[in-house]
Amino acid sequence: MSQAHLPFIEKMHANADVMATMGGTRDAAASRLYLAQNEAHWMDHGYGMYVLEDRETGTLAGRAGLKYTVSDEQGAIELAYAFAPECWGRGYAVEISAALILLGFKLLPVDALCAVAIQSNTASRRVLEKSGMRCVGEAAGNGANGKVRYEIRRADWQARQWHADDNARQARQAPTDDNV
Repeated sequence: MSQAHLPFIEKMHANADVMATMGGTRDAAASRLYLAQNEAHWMDHGYGMYVLEDRETGTLAGRAGLKYTVSDEQGAIELAYAFAPECWGRGYAVEISAALILLGFKLLPVDALCAVAIQSNTASRRVLEKSGMRCVGEAAGNGANGKVRYEIRRADWQARQWHADDNARQARQAPTDDNV
């Protein structure tokens, strides 16, 4: 994410549908601050948010990444993503979530990764669950705007990876019409 992405970030932040689950729309000044904070995060931590492109068209599709955050006076690495509405329902969120979890556990010395979703955002909650994260409690707020916290522990992720690898091995070894 760089200053070159500011027009895209401003457009996302001005979209009421995109920002409905992220505290509401943001003006240009707030978008500039967001971008500056994300650039500083990269400098301070060596990881952060990415701007994502649609593979087929090359157009900017959204933003996603890992960010250091403090919750209840404890540091955590949070997975975050947001997509332009024209990219919703295409599986991008599940794909990037899985990639970020892999990246986080391969590159960072952490035992867990977390994510936060608005209680009423069933689509995002489903994405996190498909990615192997589990709801571990409330994060903040109340009612429909209350937030829930998700987490995946390294050991659970490794077990999921092992099962996926084992299933792939079994599929490759299964008899076919050619070798029966």
